[in-house]
Amino acid sequence: MKSATVSFGQPLDTAVYNAAAVAARRCDVFLTAGTSLQVNPAAALCAVALNADAKLVVLNAEPTPYDEMASAVLTESLGVLLPRLVAGLAA
Repeated sequence: MKSATVSFGQPLDTAVYNAAAVAARRCDVFLTAGTSLQVNPAAALCAVALNADAKLVVLNAEPTPYDEMASAVLTESLGVLLPRLVAGLAA
């Protein structure tokens, strides 16, 4: 049984990627979580969002190529950070 993930070297489903690119062009804030942002084409979605004037928020323990372009970079553990962010959105 395989989860709905893409492993390194596997192609992305074109329809799924195109839908993600449309969402990136339309969003106000683009949030990345737990990724080095070094593998394209998925990492390029950050540029798509930034080019559409979205704010970029990077959640990752290590530096990424997009950190300098991000509106915020949060390096706390995702296990701690994500529940706090979700709780803040619900408030």
